[in-house]
Amino acid sequence: MKKLILLLVATVVAMSAMAADNGQRKATIHLKSGEYATGTIVSRDNEKVEIQTVEGLNYVYSMDEVAYISHEMKRKNYDTSKFRGFVDLGYSLGFGAPRNDYWMVETSFGYQCKPNLYVGAGIGLHKFNAVIDSYPPRTDYKDPQPNDPDLNKFPFVPLYADVRYNMRSENFNTPWAALKLGGSVFNHGGLYASPSLGFHFASSQFFSFNVGVGYALHTAHYKLWCTGDTPGAIPDKSGKSYLDKTGVFHNAFVKVGVEF
Repeated sequence: MKKLILLLVATVVAMSAMAADNGQRKATIHLKSGEYATGTIVSRDNEKVEIQTVEGLNYVYSMDEVAYISHEMKRKNYDTSKFRGFVDLGYSLGFGAPRNDYWMVETSFGYQCKPNLYVGAGIGLHKFNAVIDSYPPRTDYKDPQPNDPDLNKFPFVPLYADVRYNMRSENFNTPWAALKLGGSVFNHGGLYASPSLGFHFASSQFFSFNVGVGYALHTAHYKLWCTGDTPGAIPDKSGKSYLDKTGVFHNAFVKVGVEF
């Protein structure tokens, strides 16, 4: 688990470092006379610099006239369609019966279709802290008994579609609402649904932070091993007996994450 988290963090840092903005940054030419001009640098060499203002006017200055040139550092801008990625870490508390807590790592990759709407898909890893007789483990294990809580080494791995709506354009710090909907694969089959609310903190043009809270629902079909005299017990070819179960797991979680 620790190795996986370190790998995900390293991947996020590497991808963030490789990110680049294809657009041109605004610049301000500060003249020694105290005047200045703001716009886009068209050309520049050791003798002169040319700038185009937002009004479309072009000015050429001798470098002898220039005191210094400053560049604007934009916050992240999602006003046009572009690729985005999320990585979140969190902890989820179970409620109801059966009750299981778990650590969670979730990812999502997709596109910002509109300034307020993101659509993507992702995969998660939910490491349950099993409660005895309630954990839905893999059904192909005979010894130890699959409902043994030590089998929390087999996590839920949900695949899901992800939709997120921002209350404001993400040029700014903004609250958001999101919905993940899909199903668990590999170790446990079943439905996964998770609405959440949170807040986006614009950090830079390439990197931002999120915090969120939400609800998660898992369903899973599994065998609950028991003694042969248990009402409804089904004999297994191994000589043991089990109850055929469908578990529904309700959890509330808090998470923090990064986006790029």
